[in-house]
Amino acid sequence: MTHHTPKDFRQKATRIAEALSDEVDALTDEQVMQEAKGDGMDTAKLANDFRSGAMQLIAQAKRQRLALARERLAASQQSRVAQPRSRPSLESIKQRIQAVLAVKPTLAVAFRDGKTLSDDDWLSLWDDFIEMGAIKDNDEPG
Repeated sequence: MTHHTPKDFRQKATRIAEALSDEVDALTDEQVMQEAKGDGMDTAKLANDFRSGAMQLIAQAKRQRLALARERLAASQQSRVAQPRSRPSLESIKQRIQAVLAVKPTLAVAFRDGKTLSDDDWLSLWDDFIEMGAIKDNDEPG
């Protein structure tokens, strides 16, 4: 009498499953449909159930990707707020912005009450120009 270990049974089950899978893979679509109908299965319902399940999986994956994208965006925004930019002196900022405006006529600035920019406006304009790439942080304007 031979003694079979659980490993032996798993290996036999794996070989049987592989053989059955190979058999099914060898069948044409029509043969699979005929066998399913012969077993009393509603192939249209099976197809709809499969389609519905696939669409649910796709929707779930999209929701997960959206949630991940939102997390990354929130983390990115937090890190931008958390890291204050070092800026040159206000006078240097004004000079560099004016130099950029002189060489890039497509850029325009609106003055408060048509007269002057506040210090905060200059700083905000500096940050905007840095973000747009109109001024490189440590380079000359341009």
